[in-house]
Amino acid sequence: MITVLFGGWSGSLLLLSGIAFGALWMPPIGSFEVPQRDDQIVLLAYAIVGTLLVAAGQQLAKVARRAGRAEAATQHAADRLLQVERDARHRFDVALNSAGVPFFILTPVVCDGRIAELRWDYLNEAAAQLFNQTAGVVVGSSTSYVRPTGWDANVLLERLAPLAERPGRQAFDVQVQGESGEQWFHVVAASLGGSVVAWFVDLTPRVRAEQALSEADRRKDEFLATLAHELRNPLAPIRQVAEILEQPGLKEERRSWCINVLRRQSAAMALLLDDLLDVSRITRGALNLRKEAVALREVVEEAVEVARPILASKGQELVIKPPARPLHIEADRLRLAQVLANLLMNAAKYTPPGGHIELTATADDGEIVLSVADDGIGIEPDKLSAIFAMFSQVNRDQHRQGGLGIGLALSKSLIELHGGRLTAASAGKNRGSCFSIHLPATSRVLQPPVPARAAPANRSSVPKHRILVVDDNVDAADAMTTFLEMEGHEVRTVYSGEEAVDLLNDYSADVILLDLGLPGISGIDVARRIRATPSTSDATLIAITGWGQPQDRASTADAGFDFHFTKPVDVGQLSQAIETADAAS
Repeated sequence: MITVLFGGWSGSLLLLSGIAFGALWMPPIGSFEVPQRDDQIVLLAYAIVGTLLVAAGQQLAKVARRAGRAEAATQHAADRLLQVERDARHRFDVALNSAGVPFFILTPVVCDGRIAELRWDYLNEAAAQLFNQTAGVVVGSSTSYVRPTGWDANVLLERLAPLAERPGRQAFDVQVQGESGEQWFHVVAASLGGSVVAWFVDLTPRVRAEQALSEADRRKDEFLATLAHELRNPLAPIRQVAEILEQPGLKEERRSWCINVLRRQSAAMALLLDDLLDVSRITRGALNLRKEAVALREVVEEAVEVARPILASKGQELVIKPPARPLHIEADRLRLAQVLANLLMNAAKYTPPGGHIELTATADDGEIVLSVADDGIGIEPDKLSAIFAMFSQVNRDQHRQGGLGIGLALSKSLIELHGGRLTAASAGKNRGSCFSIHLPATSRVLQPPVPARAAPANRSSVPKHRILVVDDNVDAADAMTTFLEMEGHEVRTVYSGEEAVDLLNDYSADVILLDLGLPGISGIDVARRIRATPSTSDATLIAITGWGQPQDRASTADAGFDFHFTKPVDVGQLSQAIETADAAS
């Protein structure tokens, strides 16, 4: 042991000391002489064994030194490997964290021979941000209790557990209800030695952009269909009046009526086109206001004059509350009256017959406010924010109300060009609404400018076929009635679905011409009632409408219509349809 610990020289010295000490204690004691043979043999044996032990100790010492060096080398290698592992883990973390894409590793928890749940084993920083807890809390937790906000534990288990049981790869999309609303993720997962690794990419911005594009595309299609409808409405009476004017022996009274219809309907078409042009100019920044000093009273009068026909046709009460004192402002009189008229006509359009509309003008040191309030259908809270969007409709049922859906967007832009703002408020569905024009107080000035205009309508009756014309466009209905009467038919005319249903209780018509976009009861509903009533079920139903999309034709066929004509109607085809209906009866 001494040789192993302290080297060969220490072992040799100890051996010599032992021989010398043994000789001194052998008789004669105190002398190094060993005369007796037995003692000599003992000392010799001791020397031989000791020498062997010293030699063995030296070898053991060498082995121990080699083992020490090997152990040191092994420890050094282990330290190196540990450092390499730490460096690799650090590079792994840096790479995954810098990617900015959520990444995680899940390990299965097996119970009764099946995967009962999954456990979070690793998360990068991007993945940790999806949790309410820190990554340290998440790692080691079960997906049953800890998971990103809105994620379903069952979806994670169903989708990822099979990958922990057998090698494979899977990609799928997940829709979740996160803290900021709906979110969409694309998950790519793969097996990794009994665990599952997965990346998940947040698709929410892309999906929302696609939805916005889809919505814009849908609104564009709706706009184009509505534009076609709105252009056909004035074209219908224009075309029919043209047919009437070609008739020989036309009386002066009838000619005068035809001219008035042409003027009114061409003016309506001009307004429609003007709106489209105005939107285009505003979008390009090319619309310039012609500001002048104008009396607010005159702007109100002009707007009311434009809206008066629709107000009168629906029997609505308009209450005007002017400012306490005469007020003059610097504004584009035509544009401001256009906006106010649009608000009044919208109020009339979305308020039932006999409803109440109130126009109020107020002024204080801060601003001048023109408000139009009604007791109509109101606006649902979630639709208020989108009410001024281009092509937006207050009521999605456009067949009922009409309009391009650009009026409020155009009005808002025109008021903003005046340095003001246009606001909307409503207590909810069927609780009315209030639109307000806010102009800055700085627009107030000292003097007035110019006035406005008006319009009429007419019709008559004689026999042959018994025909009922139903159209809420008075000019279109009257023009059609006049044409049919000149053809020798007995014609009755009404302007709403309710009137048609009531009249048919007493008047048995052979042919019924129905507009689809009627207020109240739609043309489709009227047709269904006609087909369901024994006394009218055999009448020939002809749809006369501005709506000509395939789905519109399908819905009229389902409702029991025999013919579907889009405005303006070809009178030759219409006459043919009436004759065909005759032959069938």
